[in-house]
Amino acid sequence: MTNSEEVAARESVGHDRRAFLQRAALGTVAIGAWVTPQVLFTAVASAGCTPITKLLQIVACTCPSGAGSVTSTNPFLPLCVPAGWAVGRNDGVTFTCAALSGNACHGGAVTITAAGCTPVSGRAVRFCPNASGAKYACVNGVVSGNTITFPLLSAAQRAQGCTYLEYRISLTCCR
Repeated sequence: MTNSEEVAARESVGHDRRAFLQRAALGTVAIGAWVTPQVLFTAVASAGCTPITKLLQIVACTCPSGAGSVTSTNPFLPLCVPAGWAVGRNDGVTFTCAALSGNACHGGAVTITAAGCTPVSGRAVRFCPNASGAKYACVNGVVSGNTITFPLLSAAQRAQGCTYLEYRISLTCCR
């Protein structure tokens, strides 16, 4: 049962958008987005952000910090790319690179420094010239926050001369 004060309060806020959103059960996230539209860009795509996909390719052994190289595929493993990959792009995504165990050819952690961009997925081509079987393999990167890590090659893999050739990373960025 409602009292007359509650009815009057509801009628007086009938044109208040926040009250409407509350009644529509859209929750505090939608209300917050409406109240603070000036907060448009965060590390992840959110309300007020138009997410776009950007691509980053890095030569693993040099792993230079900066803005990657033009995207390509490896002729021996052309499908070793993240979803949505395209050839011939350099989206200028900035990053820093840290070699695992002192050698980026054997594994690396790439931290995205471009504002509003976060890695979604990544794949690396691993080449093992002394392997008795397949010489090329595709390795998935592991995303954690703004960093994607390509795992350190095992001692057995390094003994076979294995190295990563390229790191290919797909990102979501706010526009």
